[in-house]
Amino acid sequence: MKKRNGFPGRLARILAPSFLSALILLAAVAVAGEEGAPPKDFRSWAHSKSTVVADKANPLHGFHNQYVNEVALATLRKGGEYKDGAIFVDSVNAVEEKNGIYVPGAKAKTLVMIRNRKAETTGGWVFQAFDPAGKPMKIDPVKDCFECHQTGAKESGFVFHKYSE
Repeated sequence: MKKRNGFPGRLARILAPSFLSALILLAAVAVAGEEGAPPKDFRSWAHSKSTVVADKANPLHGFHNQYVNEVALATLRKGGEYKDGAIFVDSVNAVEEKNGIYVPGAKAKTLVMIRNRKAETTGGWVFQAFDPAGKPMKIDPVKDCFECHQTGAKESGFVFHKYSE
């Protein structure tokens, strides 16, 4: 098939750099932890633990249910370095006390940690936070997340989770 006026080739040469630039921009935003939504199916993943952060002064105050995908679960069980694509999701609810028992209250936020070695400033992890409606929350991944992970979990690949049956 003969090209007329070189249009298809010329169009491809014009659009290719723009498309590549858009992909690079999207990747940079995702690595910064300000893009996306929590995985829709995370509650069907392995439930790795539940914790309560009772100190109301702690920014992570709440009832936490933590889930891991299959990629993360394999390393969580046996140890070693997490592969790209490992995901931890922390579903956080308010803490309510009913008759001396702490129970989950209203949905507070969802925290996501995704292994991506390209996220060099955060130890190879992308940190994201979402409000109760699933909309991205503005965070500073280094100050709001990684500094604590670096201080408290450096020996375990910046992951606080420990596997238990």
